[in-house]
Amino acid sequence: MRIATAWTVIATPPPATAARTAPQSLLPEESNVDAIDRLLLDWYEWDLGWDPVPGYPRGAGFVKGFQSSRQWMDLDEINDEVDRRIIEAHARVIDPLVLSLNVRLRLAVNTAVRNLAAGAEVWLNPRWPATQDADYRCAKDALAPKLVMRGLLPRSYGRAE
Repeated sequence: MRIATAWTVIATPPPATAARTAPQSLLPEESNVDAIDRLLLDWYEWDLGWDPVPGYPRGAGFVKGFQSSRQWMDLDEINDEVDRRIIEAHARVIDPLVLSLNVRLRLAVNTAVRNLAAGAEVWLNPRWPATQDADYRCAKDALAPKLVMRGLLPRSYGRAE
């Protein structure tokens, strides 16, 4: 990054390998990421949300039923919308499960997922940094049977290990 003036920052473009094409490309190494990590990352990105109108909640009554016409969409845009709706449906199931965890495990999940989204270890667990990895494993172990029961993971998940 180079600075042009005191008020303007001109960033050099990222290398082609760092380009983000889809949320899945945000995941660091595929070998270290399992199905629960993918679901939690989708939940985290959904939970960040988007406020359509500043000052009004996402679920405001006057915008709940609004839907744009799909007549001018091409197949890629329709596929993207279907993917977004699937992620939203999964996230709505995962949200109460994460909220039902105790504070220690919930904090571990949020810290780990923020680091997954960043693609690097940037965030630190503010309360229990020494046990972050163990707490995250414990949270995943607690979430796994609930995710299987709700159909987000295959019944065979975790048995082959």
